[in-house]
Amino acid sequence: MIRAIRTGDCEAIAAIETQTFNMALDCGRLLNLMKVRAFCGFVDDANIPNTALKPNNLDMLGNLAGYLLAMITVDEAEILSIAVSAERQKCGRGDRLLGHFLAYTAAQDIKVVFLEVAADNVSALTLYHRHGFAEFGHRPSYYKRTDGDCDAIMMRRSID
Repeated sequence: MIRAIRTGDCEAIAAIETQTFNMALDCGRLLNLMKVRAFCGFVDDANIPNTALKPNNLDMLGNLAGYLLAMITVDEAEILSIAVSAERQKCGRGDRLLGHFLAYTAAQDIKVVFLEVAADNVSALTLYHRHGFAEFGHRPSYYKRTDGDCDAIMMRRSID
């Protein structure tokens, strides 16, 4: 079930961030972000037993399968982060989170949605293209990683 983010979700989101990104949001920074008026976020509350997770992740993730964090200013939105826990990937959860957010933005009369994605993240690029995002620029060596820098692809989607 996709629902609006709550403060109680922060620890699980921070755990997924750590699994997924080199520059992860921690719980404190996420709580501060949630205080910003323009903030918008959704989570996929999996409604599946905790036993589906590997034992070392049981306490941190609970039933939270994924999330989408964004900022909305007037008639534009920027997706800051979208991720699904490693244990629950490859079953359409990211697709549903993004679809839910795009439907939400359309209902809010948002005209355009922006995002950035690592140039080597083929599955994310495929997802964004499938949802109508188009590339409009890149930032060389934007993502700093221990195994080498990676460009960021800047994308946008106009809402019909």
